[in-house]
Amino acid sequence: MQHSAKRIAENASLKAFVNSYIKETSSGELLPVSKNGQSRHRTKLQTEQMLEINLPHQRVSLRMEILYRSFVGRHSFGTILKGDDETGWDQEEPLSVLILLIQELHLQAVHSGESKRSCFDECLVRMLESYHSMCTYLEERLATGEDVLDPNQTFIDAEQSLLFGHWLHPTPKSRQGMAYWQHAAYAPELKGRFQLYYFYVHHTIMQYESILDKSVWDIVYEETDVQRIDEKWFPFPMHPLQAHYLLEQPHIRKAIQTGLIQDKGPCGKWYTATSSIRTVFNEESNWMFKFSIPVKVTNSLRVNKQHELRAGLIIGKVLQKARWKSKTCRFIHDPAYLAVRLPGVKESGFETIVRSNPFQNGGRGVTTIAALVQDPLPGSDSKLATIIKELALKERSSYRMISEKWFRAYVERAIFPLISLYDELGIALEAHQQNSLLDIHNGYPTMYYYRDNQGYYLAESYRQSLLSLVPELQKTEGLFYDDEVIQNRFTYYLIMNQAFAVIHRFGADGLMCERQLLKVLKEALKQCCQRCSGAGRLFIEGLLVKTELAFKANLLTRFHDVDELAEELEQAVYVKVQNPFQAVTSLEVQHAETI
Repeated sequence: MQHSAKRIAENASLKAFVNSYIKETSSGELLPVSKNGQSRHRTKLQTEQMLEINLPHQRVSLRMEILYRSFVGRHSFGTILKGDDETGWDQEEPLSVLILLIQELHLQAVHSGESKRSCFDECLVRMLESYHSMCTYLEERLATGEDVLDPNQTFIDAEQSLLFGHWLHPTPKSRQGMAYWQHAAYAPELKGRFQLYYFYVHHTIMQYESILDKSVWDIVYEETDVQRIDEKWFPFPMHPLQAHYLLEQPHIRKAIQTGLIQDKGPCGKWYTATSSIRTVFNEESNWMFKFSIPVKVTNSLRVNKQHELRAGLIIGKVLQKARWKSKTCRFIHDPAYLAVRLPGVKESGFETIVRSNPFQNGGRGVTTIAALVQDPLPGSDSKLATIIKELALKERSSYRMISEKWFRAYVERAIFPLISLYDELGIALEAHQQNSLLDIHNGYPTMYYYRDNQGYYLAESYRQSLLSLVPELQKTEGLFYDDEVIQNRFTYYLIMNQAFAVIHRFGADGLMCERQLLKVLKEALKQCCQRCSGAGRLFIEGLLVKTELAFKANLLTRFHDVDELAEELEQAVYVKVQNPFQAVTSLEVQHAETI
């Protein structure tokens, strides 16, 4: 049976949005599909359970088939009905359901007098834009017949395979600010290639720094054949999207008119986008570049802030001097930056970060966790399921035994080192599934890579010990956070976003029950806790005993149009959700009492 890109995108958009809605608003009730209730349904529900969501401000309810019930909070849905028991229930289309849910959020905000504004139109536009982008990507990639979830992909192929996006975001493919015709060149899912755009910048307005043996300009000259005018002028690389935007900005036009900046145009090597869109990759280069772009990706306008430019350098120095080491955890460093200083603006738009590229050999088998756990296309397996089935065949073992073995290796190599880093140095990472890469070239996880100079949280309680290592930290803004803030964010990014995504994939693919894997993770965390003596120990203890955990509410952040990168402390909207570890404990107690 042929599945259209439209239908696949509708179902994926529904799944992302509804799971966000019920988790962030504490709405929805799981009910059995009773025979009595079926008599009022004009369309029969085929599953044993359904999700019922009441929309009181619209005086209507929704009922959805539960095709897969997730213990960690990512259900799959089938047929959807709208109505009530008096008037009856009629089948509803996925996009209509999403519009109803956005409307309900709007009415709730209006009637409750919330301090945060309702951005009904903005949320609706981004939802539809995300859906349409997903349709475009699916149509193009399905037409090629390429296996987008091949475990043996190279690094860049894995980066460009994320057709559905963030598993906990309601508008995962929102690209507001990117014109329809620009997707072919700049959207990673369409695998376009492009040259960087260059300006000549006068040395008097340049800002740059490197902790490498070579200068920033040695790096730039490696990347292009553009000729240097003289020692007073530097060729400056730029993402074409940002270059075209900046050429229309008054402060840049003035700098061009006064002769401080010259427009050179595209030249040099050909690059392609990684999963973040704004970090670009060339397979033969030692470096990647991370640019600002005039595009809102998921929640935020993607810009490099002044205080972030030095963050990657400073953290690199901390890790060089610290005693903390790991054999299975590596950082993809940001060891240099370049920018332009202009009067009247804090950020000129030229802020560019140089990132090391450890994958010049292709990085075959290196994949983001987001790609590893992505939903499969109809009729195929997920990347993780393919790996487990191949290993089970090779080792002549059951899926369950291989799944547990693989998961334990993942926890040991990816989760434990990050908790150890936090425990010893007070540094927590924004280790969500797109910032996290695994080397799975031999099937099992062997190496974890972390990237993102915007994703370091330094604990206030460790301030003095960190300053004694690198005194320059004192002058670097936006790195130190209160311990409670870090605990909440680390819980969300490392556990709920990353580890729970892996657990969900095993369960949804029928490889191993989510509850069993939660028990494995819980016991492993207890063992890890015994090795810790600082912030890591407090983190694990809170994780296992709290009845509720902090959860980043991407839908509410989106609905209230909060740009978290522009907020104080980059604070998104957070809510409290039930702790699955406590739910597992409760089930264990019930089971023991029954015995």
